[in-house]
Amino acid sequence: MSERIHTLKAELARSRQHLLHVLDQVGDRWNTQVYSEGAAWTVGQLAIHLAISDRGQTNTVIGIAEGRELIPADFDLERYNRRSVEKRADLTPEQVRAELAAAREQLNAWLDSVDDSVLEKEGRHGSLQILSIAQFLQVMADHERNHADDIARVLEARA
Repeated sequence: MSERIHTLKAELARSRQHLLHVLDQVGDRWNTQVYSEGAAWTVGQLAIHLAISDRGQTNTVIGIAEGRELIPADFDLERYNRRSVEKRADLTPEQVRAELAAAREQLNAWLDSVDDSVLEKEGRHGSLQILSIAQFLQVMADHERNHADDIARVLEARA
């Protein structure tokens, strides 16, 4: 594995460790409101969003590497996020963690099978920005870390 891929995987591992550390402190506060505007998600809904997002972005990155464009130019990220969380609202904390683990395992296995050249391939992110795969991976880490920080702040948990 190249140093660049190793560095990206380490960044993803740090963001995941941070998220899991915060989720370890949730306890019975799964239904605590995190956001009051926009999606107005609870801790549980936000964790479900992160699991769905991780799977979706992993599939998108792999698709881009294979020359497929999975995100249409008219993609509505806000609608997708809202509807996907509504559809999976019954996920338990344990199921969310299992989905997070499975998506990350898939991503890491894929990263172990590619070389640095794939990191420069570009495609459309859900935000409609055109990003390289390396940029996608950084966005994934930042997204996870930022939402974990939001949960920690609301719960007054150790980040």
